[in-house]
Amino acid sequence: MRRGWLVIGGVLVLAAAVSFAATRLAVRGARGVNLTPQTFAVLQDYLDVTPDQRNTLADIDARYGSARPALRDRVWQTRDELIAVLEDPKSTREQALDRAKRFCAAQQALQLNTVEYMVELRGHLTPAQKTKLAGMVGRGMCALTGGPCRRGMGGEMGGPRGGGFCGGRGSGGGAP
Repeated sequence: MRRGWLVIGGVLVLAAAVSFAATRLAVRGARGVNLTPQTFAVLQDYLDVTPDQRNTLADIDARYGSARPALRDRVWQTRDELIAVLEDPKSTREQALDRAKRFCAAQQALQLNTVEYMVELRGHLTPAQKTKLAGMVGRGMCALTGGPCRRGMGGEMGGPRGGGFCGGRGSGGGAP
């Protein structure tokens, strides 16, 4: 009877390992996909920009979009480094804090790229489009930053806007 339980336990452990590996490979594969042109196009569709505005915005999209894949990859890399340190029982407090700071800095760089893009975009919008953009920003902009949109990050799912792991209002960490 014990042997049967050991076999079942071994199969469950093997299934869990295969599932974990498949998930990690899928996530890593998705990181290489550059969705920036589609994201900018969706935003412009939402704002109802005219064909003339799209032509003007094409250069802006290209300039900010070219930096985004490297910024996004840096967020994923520093996230993985932080998780590895947190999973390592031999890691020190200083190592964990260092990796957390690197992760937050990578997220901040991506978010600054987004804000800079939106400020430049705003200069080419009508007053009604600017109002629509401001409303979208007020609801959160996780989808545009490529960052995780979870409770406490961006305001959706009931979390406070501006909160999350790297600080913000109501998160207990970082700057307000």
